[in-house]
Amino acid sequence: MATASDTHAAQAGSSNRMLKIGQLASRSGITARNLRFYADAGVFGDLPRSPKGYRLFPAEAIHWVRILRAAQAAGFSLDEVQELLRALRQDSAPCEHVREALGGKLQALEVKLTEIRLLVDILRSTLGTPDGQSSELGCNLMETLLLEAARLPSFAEHKA
Repeated sequence: MATASDTHAAQAGSSNRMLKIGQLASRSGITARNLRFYADAGVFGDLPRSPKGYRLFPAEAIHWVRILRAAQAAGFSLDEVQELLRALRQDSAPCEHVREALGGKLQALEVKLTEIRLLVDILRSTLGTPDGQSSELGCNLMETLLLEAARLPSFAEHKA
């Protein structure tokens, strides 16, 4: 049967392997303030606290921070990063979840890239219009922009 001192010793041994926020900050390159923000947002899941109330991070939190930074750089929102990290911590098949998230992000970026290419094409075409005054708008460029903008799905939806 474990005594109170055994339990305290086990917790102390466990907290020795845990990192305080300052230790994680120095090892990960992210400020303690940012780590607090991410922890408060739930990105790292439920974190234990020391007897004095300090947040304690497992050693693998260094990897979590690296994943967080890489995922944000790849365009993932904080909520999406939280889901990725949750899968890594709790999922029995995290690669499936990660693959699905990466595939979804790739698909969204490809749609956005197509939209950006169309916008670039529209602006190039508009800027290729010679300056001059149109009869209705007072500027040939604006008239061309309005004509070209009809190619945009979002413009066609809002066209009155």
